[in-house]
Amino acid sequence: MKFHWLLPSFLGVFLLTGAAQAARLQSWRFDASQNRLYITTDGGVQPKAQLIFNPTRLVIDLPGTSLGRQSLNQPFSGAIESVRLGQFDDDTTRIVVELKDGFTIDPAQIKFRGISPSEWTVDLPTPTRAENSNSSSELGGERLSVDPSATASNTAETTVVQNVQVTADGFLVRTVGGRPQINFQQSRAGDIATLDIEGATLAPGLNSQQPQTNGKHGVERIEVRQLPTDPPITRVTLRMNSSNTQWRASVTSLGSIAVLPAGTRTPTTPRRLTVDPPVRSYPSMQPPVDRTRNPQPLPRTITGSTDLPPVSNRRSVVVLDPGHGGRDPGAVGIGGIQEKDIVLDISFQVARILEQQGVQAVMSRTDDSEIDLEPRVSLAERLNATLFVSIHANAINMSRPDVSGIETYYFDNGLDLARTIHTSILQGTGADDRRVRQARFYVLRKTTMPSVLLEVGFVTGAEDAAKLSDPAYRSQMAASIARGILLYLQQR
Repeated sequence: MKFHWLLPSFLGVFLLTGAAQAARLQSWRFDASQNRLYITTDGGVQPKAQLIFNPTRLVIDLPGTSLGRQSLNQPFSGAIESVRLGQFDDDTTRIVVELKDGFTIDPAQIKFRGISPSEWTVDLPTPTRAENSNSSSELGGERLSVDPSATASNTAETTVVQNVQVTADGFLVRTVGGRPQINFQQSRAGDIATLDIEGATLAPGLNSQQPQTNGKHGVERIEVRQLPTDPPITRVTLRMNSSNTQWRASVTSLGSIAVLPAGTRTPTTPRRLTVDPPVRSYPSMQPPVDRTRNPQPLPRTITGSTDLPPVSNRRSVVVLDPGHGGRDPGAVGIGGIQEKDIVLDISFQVARILEQQGVQAVMSRTDDSEIDLEPRVSLAERLNATLFVSIHANAINMSRPDVSGIETYYFDNGLDLARTIHTSILQGTGADDRRVRQARFYVLRKTTMPSVLLEVGFVTGAEDAAKLSDPAYRSQMAASIARGILLYLQQR
């Protein structure tokens, strides 16, 4: 599968000038009589879009944009079945135009028009009946589009990231091969910036030789890693010791990527979901351990997309539930690591992998928000979700750093799901096995679909805390969870 852009090339420069500041989606409207979508934000954005088959849907992402309200789904009659809005991740609003089964549209006829940096229209051609729906459905989702800079050729050369260099005015990511397609975002707090290079792989040895910044430009360290996705994505993460600088990234004429300061950053107020009554904690269910631990070594290779099984033609919705949030940090472990942060990062990565495999992923929270238990369950029930997967990190007394391992809980009809995901995690991470267990957690008892609660490790365990603090291990954990979910969906 391939990512491309659906945006016309003459708008590229026009948009990049307005995309530095975080924007908010002000309004949207879909005119079913003209198959036209209207989008208005309060700041400049550069949309990116994909047409995905099986089922057919147009996915429009608005980077650097917050929804500012709860997700919604507006149904329509006719071949356009619905338009859905949601917060895909902390800085990306996602709009999905979904077609009814058996219908498709010609991607070459989808027209984006920028009235201004903050006003967009998207014209869709009249949907037509898909000719070979049966054969195409067996292949899973296919992503199509048009590169804004180029030709109609679909044989683009693979991009290889060679190194990251410190320059006088910023950083330069050197690449060879195909022209890189990038997605750059800065966290709402301003202290982390993430550059995703789509379709890119790392040069041999780069993953084990992280670039040194020596504090230049206020950047404490840079992390470069290969994400376990298909198509491949190389992620470059800048961790700043100050949140006052706004950063931006652009592809140079030679095909490298320049990451440069773009001025002083204006702080934004984090979004919050206000839910009453206050958050209740999940009960602790850690039984004493009286066995000799025999930890397995971390596998040398991270579970990758080549291991991901195809899912069936059936439309699946998976609700991912990152535990705790806001004033409830969950478990706090060695070095002050907090459960709520670990599980949110893992959940984002699981959601992205599932979406890339054609499975709709919905997260119960996409930022550090306080959400009670009942709204988490209600979300899954409203969506008539196929599966509910709650992701947590475990804890025991800080005097027991010897306790580490994976536990997976189910209540009623989630046993097969629990076993499948649990086995995938053990195989993909080499973590200690603390078994699949039955429990009466609220989110398990109150959901009608198969549901599980995963404990991805002990933040109070010396071995697990070190692993969970490592971004590469969290990516490995996310890939293992996603693989388990996909295996279960494949078997249904």
